[in-house]
Amino acid sequence: MSTDTDTDIDGVSIAQRIVGAWELVEYSTTSDTGKVDYPLGPEARGLIIYSADGYMSAQIMRSGRTLYRTRNVHSGEMGERSEAAGGYLAYSGPYRVDEDNSAVWHEMAVSLFPNWIGDDQKRYVRFEGDVMTLSSDPLVFRTTTLSPALVWRRITPRAVRTAP
Repeated sequence: MSTDTDTDIDGVSIAQRIVGAWELVEYSTTSDTGKVDYPLGPEARGLIIYSADGYMSAQIMRSGRTLYRTRNVHSGEMGERSEAAGGYLAYSGPYRVDEDNSAVWHEMAVSLFPNWIGDDQKRYVRFEGDVMTLSSDPLVFRTTTLSPALVWRRITPRAVRTAP
């Protein structure tokens, strides 16, 4: 009997289900002691897009980031730029699906965090209706182990608008 959390629902694979645009519902980490934290705050916003031709883009930001005093995107003061980058997570590149392990691999072609460029990162995928949860293997930081989870809701497709 098939359920919404199966990788192949009514003959629809992860590779088919994942394509589209998704809006962030929640980005959290849970420690090995059960403490839940929100790395970009409980009101974080984001989009992740998977294209049918095998590319993805993820953008996540802390809500309420301070605006630059200048209107020039490249001319913020060092503190403004530091705060803006510290409240933002972004990367894009090719992706591939591992149906057998209910996972998707993100290949980091570009990233706001330079250490990720060239990395391949595994995300476990679980679907429940129009909600997709991505998680990774636990991350170990000195004496703490964190399990990240990103919950996304499919965005209703809309027609492409043309300029007037």
